[in-house]
Formats: sequence, C-alpha cells, structure tokens
Amino acid sequence: MHIEELITKIQPLSGDIIKAAQKRFDNLIKPVGSLALLESMTARYAGILGSSDKQLVVIPENRLLLLWGEMKHAAEIETAMLKKKAVSVYASHVSAKVIPLLVIGESAYDLLEEGAMLTAEYIAEEQSGLICLGTFEKELRPDWQDLPEEEDGLAFLDRLQCPAVAAMTGAILQAAGMRVPVMLDGVATCLAALAASKFNPYVLQYCFAGDESAETGSAALLQKLQLQAPLRLSLHNAEGVGALTCLRLFDAGIKAYREMETFEEAGVHNEKEDYSLKVQEDKKLKG
Repeated sequence: MHIEELITKIQPLSGDIIKAAQKRFDNLIKPVGSLALLESMTARYAGILGSSDKQLVVIPENRLLLLWGEMKHAAEIETAMLKKKAVSVYASHVSAKVIPLLVIGESAYDLLEEGAMLTAEYIAEEQSGLICLGTFEKELRPDWQDLPEEEDGLAFLDRLQCPAVAAMTGAILQAAGMRVPVMLDGVATCLAALAASKFNPYVLQYCFAGDESAETGSAALLQKLQLQAPLRLSLHNAEGVGALTCLRLFDAGIKAYREMETFEEAGVHNEKEDYSLKVQEDKKLKG
C-alpha cells in the first residue's frame, strides 16, 4: 500500500467512546481524576480499540520496540540484534520485543514507504497490539527547531535530512492506519509524529508521549504535538528507554480501568460524600 492510500485510511477516534471510558474512571471508587494521565491515556486507548467495555480494553499482549538506523549505525544495530544493548534489558521487563531496523531508502518518499512497509510486516508477524519507537540516530541537524512550521510533510522531511525520522514517520502512519497505538520516546520520534501529522492530523490521536527527554526543544515539541509525557527521566536520546519505561504506567492505567469497581458494580448506593461523583464534578466546575 502506498503512502497516499495509507493516509486516507487514518480515521479520527470516536469522541463518544473516549468520553464513555473517562466516565467509567469518574465512577470508580476513588476521587475523580486522581489517576491523572493514566486515565486520559487509557480513555484514548479505548478509543483506538473502538470500545469502552472493560472486558475489551486489555493490555496489549505483544508489543514491539522498532529501533531505526541506517548504514552508519550498522555496528549498533548488530549489537542490538545480539541483545547486548541496555534497551534490550528494559524491553524484557515490560514484555516487549526489540526489532533493530536498517533503512536504505535514499529519498524521503522512499523512506516513508520503507518505514510503513516494515512496520506493517512486523505488526502482522508479531500480532503486535502496540509499538514503541526508538532510533540509533543521536545527531539531528542543529537547526531542526526552525523547521516545524513547514506545512508540507514531504518538504519537512527533505529539509530535516534524517533517514530514521523519515522511516519512523512512515511507521507512525502505518500503525495509525492499522489502529495500533504508538509510544514515542525522544525528540527524533516526536519529530516523526509531527511529520506524520502533516500528512494526516488524526495520526496524533494514536500517539502517546512516553518521556519528556533532556534533549533541547523536547518540551516545546511535545507542546506543539499537544501530548503530555508522564515521565521526565533526563534521557539524552530517543533510543527507546523512555517509551519502554512508560509501558508500566500504560499497563497500570488499563489494570485500574478493568479491575477497579464503580460504586454501582460494588453495590454501594450511599457514597461517602467527599468521594461522590456529584461532589467531585461540582469541584471541577468551580475550578
């Protein structure tokens, strides 16, 4: 499937499903909003799955870290394939599989296609319900912060001149087209999400920010994407550690959604006043 066709497949999430999922959180036996980002992440994940039914909102059993590089990263890619990089240890703790990928495309368009094709293959082969993104690239062009206002996605990637980011852009478009959530890591992966949004803005609804890295411009870039990362680990690259670490929090939100009871499910009809939904909603309205 070519990029032009793939872009048309990416559809907005159902606001009604997201609201229904959030309403379930609001009715759990706890203060309204007390799980903060865990709630909003899980509610949006329910939107991606297409259901707010707690039986269907499950932790994705198979997840991948797609780790992108080019020929200059060949030694690092080989090390990752031998599971000798630290990121492989982190991945094992969150039941994720690391897939090092070497991209060879020459033009931004070819790299988009290559990234999308490889992502489709691995999602299907591994039956993955979530992908994390990382890259071996550690040296983006120093003036990248002057580029985000470029409205054309392909022109943006041409100007950025980073094969890994171009391939990850194709990966994000492919994942969104397959309704598979994407966990971002550092600046390079966020730039790929920004590029993908220039092809189809709905793609950002399928993206989650794992970590606000210590890289220059990270906070501003996340703000532009309108994504909030639950972690600040002071990482200086986008190799995937932040995304993998955030999976623990992602899973925790889903477990709370599935395993905690609402007042109705618990058969509680006389709620403690401070924790009642009405009181909490009144507090939210009053600011």
